[in-house]
Amino acid sequence: MKVDPDILNRALNIENINGRTQTGLKDVSSVSEALVNNAILMSVRDSNAIEGIGTTADRVAGLVNGSIMPRGHDENEMVGYSEALRYIHRNYSEITLSKQFVLDLYAMLMSRSERNEPGFKTRDNVIVDRGPDGNVSKVYPTVPAKDAEYCMDQLICSYWEARNDMDISSLLLIPCFIMDFLRIHPFSDDNGRMSRLLTTLLLYQEGYDVCRYISMESKINHSKMDYYKALEESQIGWFDNECDYSPFIHYFLGELFLCYRDLNRMLGEELGRKRKAGGIEVFLRLVSVPVSKSDLMAMYPDISKITVERTLKRMCDSGFIEKIGSGKSTRYVSRSKRIRARASGGAVMRSAKAMC
Repeated sequence: MKVDPDILNRALNIENINGRTQTGLKDVSSVSEALVNNAILMSVRDSNAIEGIGTTADRVAGLVNGSIMPRGHDENEMVGYSEALRYIHRNYSEITLSKQFVLDLYAMLMSRSERNEPGFKTRDNVIVDRGPDGNVSKVYPTVPAKDAEYCMDQLICSYWEARNDMDISSLLLIPCFIMDFLRIHPFSDDNGRMSRLLTTLLLYQEGYDVCRYISMESKINHSKMDYYKALEESQIGWFDNECDYSPFIHYFLGELFLCYRDLNRMLGEELGRKRKAGGIEVFLRLVSVPVSKSDLMAMYPDISKITVERTLKRMCDSGFIEKIGSGKSTRYVSRSKRIRARASGGAVMRSAKAMC
């Protein structure tokens, strides 16, 4: 495949940014811990949201941290994703990409699902696009079930062969692998969520650990139309080995760059503060979903209850966060994030009215 010079320049730019970011993270450990906690919440929320899976905002943090039990189908799916994602965060350096690992990861993802069908798909499936009215607008074929395992073997072998070629950028292999995985569609369900877990794993293993601090899943969720368009354009001719990976590579590198941009902005803001904040305070400024005192204590087990309570009171008094609800239902949320959410919600409503 002939690589567009613009793609090579983007990849080189990201490589340079990645090196500078690693240096910045060493200077602000409290920020990095807060970013990790926030990124996991956002990744679980948004990767599931892409597939229409969700829960109320006030339950996301508790589900991810295990301080509340899941209720119903969607929450169990979210917990399964959270467990699989944490496994990758903890063990990526010891994982070898193989067919067996992909099967094991899928089993972990689906362990709490009522739709759990272990192993590769046993019946043919397709990818369906639906219009606003719910009717099917497009149908995309995938690899037949009888060929799914063979195709996964070939995909993984091809990845390693290219990965060991020093003339090929390992960063560019990741979107190619993911696009092929989605076209094979090796499982009966949840191929999309699997693809995002594999994206995180491969980024980690190639040294691009920005996904530990900034949610790549959130970037994809916020640009879904561009994501699906890039996939559609790249997959034309896939079955005839004539597809063009460039559109999806462009999309992937663009969203990855945005992750680095956000991370560097947040690091810069914290380094510029006169008073260095503790991990909980930084997290509360970042988090986009309401969190309870119990959630915070689960995320920061080494910090005493009284310190958590004092931090919450101080940030409420100073106007950085808002208190929502009362008693056991009390939650805290970043005031700036809440105002931003209201503003974007209003913009969506105005846009919807203009279209009517």
